[in-house]
Amino acid sequence: MQDADIDKLVLEYCKKRGFAKTGALLREEAGVDSMALSAQRLQVNGNGIIENMLYSLADQDPTKYADSFQKLASWVDNSLDLYKDELARVLYPLFIHCYLELITKRATSEAHRLLTKQKQRFTSSGAQTAQIREQEIQDLQSVAVPEHVATNRTASAARAARYPVTLSTYSLQLLMAFLQGAKLWLLLGIVNQHLKVQEVAAPVEDGASEQTTLLTGPIQGDVVTINQRPLDIRLLKDSVEDKWREQKAAGEEAGEQEVDEQGKLLTKKVRQQLKRAAEKERARQREAQQDRMEPQIPLVGISDELEADMLQCLEQRAALSPTALPSAAFYTFVNSHHTLNCVTTSSDAACVAGGFADSSVRIYDLEKMATARGQASDEAAAGSSAVSHLWGHSGAIYGLDYSPDQQLLYTSSADGTVRLWSTALAANLVAYRGHSFPVWDVAASPHGHYFASASADKTGRVWCTERASPLRILTGHQSDVDVVQWHPNSHYVATGSSDCSIRLWDIRDASTARVFVGHRSPVTALAFSLDGQTLASGSEDGSLMLWDLKDARRFGVTPQHKGPVWSLAYSKGDGSILASGSADHTVQLWGSKSAESQETSTADGASHLSLMRTFQTKATPVFYVHFTPMNLLIGSGALTLRR
Repeated sequence: MQDADIDKLVLEYCKKRGFAKTGALLREEAGVDSMALSAQRLQVNGNGIIENMLYSLADQDPTKYADSFQKLASWVDNSLDLYKDELARVLYPLFIHCYLELITKRATSEAHRLLTKQKQRFTSSGAQTAQIREQEIQDLQSVAVPEHVATNRTASAARAARYPVTLSTYSLQLLMAFLQGAKLWLLLGIVNQHLKVQEVAAPVEDGASEQTTLLTGPIQGDVVTINQRPLDIRLLKDSVEDKWREQKAAGEEAGEQEVDEQGKLLTKKVRQQLKRAAEKERARQREAQQDRMEPQIPLVGISDELEADMLQCLEQRAALSPTALPSAAFYTFVNSHHTLNCVTTSSDAACVAGGFADSSVRIYDLEKMATARGQASDEAAAGSSAVSHLWGHSGAIYGLDYSPDQQLLYTSSADGTVRLWSTALAANLVAYRGHSFPVWDVAASPHGHYFASASADKTGRVWCTERASPLRILTGHQSDVDVVQWHPNSHYVATGSSDCSIRLWDIRDASTARVFVGHRSPVTALAFSLDGQTLASGSEDGSLMLWDLKDARRFGVTPQHKGPVWSLAYSKGDGSILASGSADHTVQLWGSKSAESQETSTADGASHLSLMRTFQTKATPVFYVHFTPMNLLIGSGALTLRR
């Protein structure tokens, strides 16, 4: 480069920084004509410093970003198939940083034109990566001024860490030769500043591991930090289950078993064995009682009548095992495939509630329906007398859940509200407003008084029935929060999101206690084991995963379902069976070990669940599965007519 060219570079720099007086003095002393300066082209000798100087000067015209990116994208599209997929890896991060550079330079109109023209390239494939990128691009559309870059999580994540891209040596050489040959200094500067290119000798195979989203790196960093937090997931003291076990143990201690199930007298040796086994079980229960926690949040106690009913149900509960699988009942909604959105049942499955797209909630009292049909001559009239219609929402119903005493019903809707209904009066009691977008799910606390909601506004919220505003707002997910579930001790809430992550929240301070990343599609179902140690999750791609809450690790995974998993439920008692309901028209039963008893594992720490049985419906996607207190398995869905 000649001295005159260097003078011209310095003059351009002065012009860019607004140093008018300095530039005028330099032009006068160097004898450079300002008109000739803009007309002449600079000659580049390939020196890296000079290229960086050119990059600093080339970014004055905002239209150059869109033009440069279009040239690179066209070149990649026309490359040989052997290198096309590999070279295409650089397009997404370059596209994002071109957009953010334009925002930083307050060229908002140019930024949105770039976004509108190019986003289809990254969101049209229909693959899971495309869905996540579409969410990130949608999030970036709200970034309109430079100040938003620091506050928007997606934008700040893109700026905070260099995006890793793996390229073979030859592909990297092709890329750099094109950028330099076409003088795309803007893109070359972004590559140097915001991309972390890892060079490998062999060509990178299509489908090889890569960071496909902007938030993968930052989320993983959050995971390591958050998952080291201490976690108190013990069950609460003086639960009904513990009282029942104490009563049962006391009864067994008082009366020694003398005959077997066939009525034959037991030998002395067998009686001693049974006695030792009973003593061992009582010792285990005493130890479990000592490992209980006192409530650290205000809780409302249950009534004596409800406690008596629960104890009676526990007395009649069937013990389940791989050789003694549960009985099952399935409730099918007909003529409602396109209108039924969600289903739930009361704890004893005596009532079935459905949420519909016409904003109505319908409660079917099965006992009344059976009685009325036996007495009335008009079957239609008999059925309608046992159905309650609840109206109040102004949008489709997406979530339903009963309170523990079955006296209240929570519903969530596309109108952004959660409503509380009296099942006895069939009337709306309260409307809870706070979410700004549809509320996809609602879940009642197992101890009453509290409930949680999940919304398209990327938040979960914790409420209590006596207040119209939320107690806690759970923020951290990068996309819709699709499902919410309470921990058995009511001190934690789990949420699953379209960002493919699961978060466990401590409701005492609304902090994130755990983050689980492993699903490759939106999380659609969650269930806690009865001992509170394990969280089961299902996703849109049909996979099931088990998570150890204490150690923050995944120890079970299976991809058996052929459609989205919409519901999960653990059996009562020891929780040895996990039921999953899916859009593939099946209910599957899985042998489920707790995290502590899990012995076999694969190299990545994830062992497969054991499939024990599959219930196949004729043509009904399974919306809901549930175990009653007596371990009767309940399923429900809307009949789909095959054509």
